[in-house]
Amino acid sequence: MELEKVTAEIRPRTQWEAIDLGVSLVRAHAIGLLKGWMASVYPLCLLILAICWNSIGWGLFLIWWLKPIWERVALYPLSRSLFGEHPTWRETMRVLPTELLKNKGLVLMGIALTGAGWLIYSVEDAGEAAGFGVLFWLTVIGLVFYRSGLSRSLALPIRYLEGLEGPRYKSRIQILSYRCSGSAVALTFICLLMEILLFGSQIWFVLIMSPVGTTLNDAIFHGAEYGNSTRMFPAWIRAMFAIFYLNTMSVVAWFYTGAGFGLYVNTRTWTEGWDVELKFKGLGQRLGIVIVALALLGGTPVADANQEARRILESEEFEVRTRDVFAPKEKEEDGDEENRDSSHKEVSNEGAGIFAGIGHVLFWIIIGVVVAGLVWVIIANAHLFRKGGPGGSAGDRKKVTTVAGMNIEPENLPPNLLESARILWDGGQYQEALGLLYRGAISSLITGQVVEIEESDTEMDCLRRVTCKGETANAAYFKILTGAWMTQAYARRRPDDETVNQLWSHWPYDARRRS
Repeated sequence: MELEKVTAEIRPRTQWEAIDLGVSLVRAHAIGLLKGWMASVYPLCLLILAICWNSIGWGLFLIWWLKPIWERVALYPLSRSLFGEHPTWRETMRVLPTELLKNKGLVLMGIALTGAGWLIYSVEDAGEAAGFGVLFWLTVIGLVFYRSGLSRSLALPIRYLEGLEGPRYKSRIQILSYRCSGSAVALTFICLLMEILLFGSQIWFVLIMSPVGTTLNDAIFHGAEYGNSTRMFPAWIRAMFAIFYLNTMSVVAWFYTGAGFGLYVNTRTWTEGWDVELKFKGLGQRLGIVIVALALLGGTPVADANQEARRILESEEFEVRTRDVFAPKEKEEDGDEENRDSSHKEVSNEGAGIFAGIGHVLFWIIIGVVVAGLVWVIIANAHLFRKGGPGGSAGDRKKVTTVAGMNIEPENLPPNLLESARILWDGGQYQEALGLLYRGAISSLITGQVVEIEESDTEMDCLRRVTCKGETANAAYFKILTGAWMTQAYARRRPDDETVNQLWSHWPYDARRRS
């Protein structure tokens, strides 16, 4: 496999990016793919339908059964085009006979199942045919997994391009499907939905283009009136439906095969490091060019330099002088030793002075950073040092006038809040009554500086703040009040009588407001 000829960008991709790569390959080489398909697969499928003219449904069954072989024809030009090759339609056409012979077991099994199904459903005895029919479809379902699996799009390149069978194929598919088996299964279901959509859209297009009252329109909408359900449509309409399915299968098979091939390429890129291999090969090529260039440019000067050096060495003027470098060391005098010791001390003192200076600078840098950090912390938390604690004094706090869209200023609330709310409740104004109680509770909590509540808080935010304060803020009562208010305001459901009685009889906030 010559990766240097790859026409697409080889890099690790996500699974859906890999599927998009395969779809892009199909779009880029659609003409060649169409020619090869229309020269081999499509005529053979038409031949099968012509042979099964009296039972076109079983002809479609055989075409569906052999779909894994048709997809190999679509895979051939796609796999070659990735590496810069462009096979002709004649080369693509030769793939089909080869694959039919190579998979003759699958072909013979499909022909046998088609013949058996046709014989069973041509029997006039309905009871006997029903029993054999159930047995037939159970056999078909059991053999479907021999034909293919849900991740067929990924397994197809492994079988066709690598030619693996048996244990080697099982080991290979287990390795490559570890990363993208889920995406391959999802691709199968998506393409199945595409087939249903395209098949139905062709029928719908014909219906909307044919006037009401024509033979086609009446046969499709009123075909059951013609008698036997197996002959509910004329033969030409059934043939038209078969062509529609053949068109649908062709288009979807191209993109299904291409997307599966994209998954296969991406999985091998992740597993075998194709992108790394390409990078190293590129580096090797560039390095080889540099070496060749240096050899070409530097060969003559090097040879000239070698000749000049050899001429100098062979000349009479050149003399080699030697001396003994291992002579015994003479004993140093005492004065020399003292001088050497003093010089060592001076060097060491200089070194110590340098390190001491560096340490001194680092020390003051650290002190400066610590002081700056402390100043920043004090400035950022200045509100904690104000009188009255984190919230400051009552005058420093921002005055809250509305919470959850409701005005909670004490001057906008009635003096006898509980009695006013009871009057509204008895008058059937349930939401207004509960809203008045809720506003009064919030106003009391804020005015008494029991709970810090912001204007942007919702009902649940207020409940969390009150719950954190516990019984100091009468959290149990406020929870019941909040639930009743939200049930009435948002769900339009009146609270039950027990809850309402608790609200009237345990109101705790008036005394706190008066204080």
